[in-house]
Amino acid sequence: MVMSLALEQVTNLTYEQQELIKNMSTNLQVIADISQADVFIDCLLPGGKTAIVVAEANPNTAPSLYQESVLGQVALEEAEPGVLFCLKNGKPVIGSRGISQENIVMQQDIVPITDCDGKPIAVLIKERDISETIRNERKVKSLMETTNSQERQKLVQSLVIQEIHHRVKNNLQVISSLLRLQMRRSSSKEVREVFEDSLSRISSMALVHNYLAKDGLEEVDVKFVMGQIGTLLVSSSVIPGQNIQVFVHGESLFLPSDKATSLALVVNELIQNGIKHAFHSRESGRIEITINSRKQMVYLIVSDNGSGMTVQPNDLQSSSLGLQLVRMLVEEELDGVLSFFPSTRGTKVSIMFPIRDKVME
Repeated sequence: MVMSLALEQVTNLTYEQQELIKNMSTNLQVIADISQADVFIDCLLPGGKTAIVVAEANPNTAPSLYQESVLGQVALEEAEPGVLFCLKNGKPVIGSRGISQENIVMQQDIVPITDCDGKPIAVLIKERDISETIRNERKVKSLMETTNSQERQKLVQSLVIQEIHHRVKNNLQVISSLLRLQMRRSSSKEVREVFEDSLSRISSMALVHNYLAKDGLEEVDVKFVMGQIGTLLVSSSVIPGQNIQVFVHGESLFLPSDKATSLALVVNELIQNGIKHAFHSRESGRIEITINSRKQMVYLIVSDNGSGMTVQPNDLQSSSLGLQLVRMLVEEELDGVLSFFPSTRGTKVSIMFPIRDKVME
């Protein structure tokens, strides 16, 4: 969400210069989403020794570096030398590294915003978390120092896997940003719901790849990811005044990325279906997810205490796209069995599927 100050109250800029900055601020959210970074516009305060944050946007595609808004905060030259340098000289400062207010390693890029005469009137600042980049640099340094060929090969493989999943995650988040842009142009409620469903599915896939990108792992703790999906869907789908909670029980279970992605999509659809239909006229509700494994089999149960399903299990082929997707993923991607147990006290969905090429206790 873009937030901005009234420029005429804090700067000495002309009307035309103020309009240039206001027009730039309308694009801040898109810039933040695509770059996965916090984005700000700073202007020089009268006196020329300090700057003030006049607009900001936090990314929807990545965690923000800031827990609270910095709109209206004043930047001193000793604290933000790059910002004041760019404002005074009109030269960009790219790739500067520092520590955020929340003690996160970040990279700051600063470019001037100029008026029609080429005079710098503000700066555009992009700040993003580079903790992962720092970790990779340390891994590369360790790789260059090690003399053990087997250890070196293992580190190379980890870095390659990590980079692949990182790029997939970034691509999915760019797609999400483009879909959000398209969604904003539509006034149709039905079209917006289709976009929101698609964004939810893409976000669930991105969570899996984000998990894998952190440490170059080849397997995903699906219990952890299902908890993240539940939190994401509740925060983005629940209407104001509703209190819906998602609980994940059972043991940690590590699955290969393809199986984990399929299972994440299944859980996404079932939680979303519960939020939309089971509790559509209720103020509160619970969705319980239980996952366990025994020998070579995984058992997953998703249940709610809502109003129950109106679609019978035999009618899934003519039901919503979401439930058809669940059946397809369970039967074709997981080689599993899907069972529905609807009642007036809620709905329970049971999924059972085998794990091959993996030793289970």
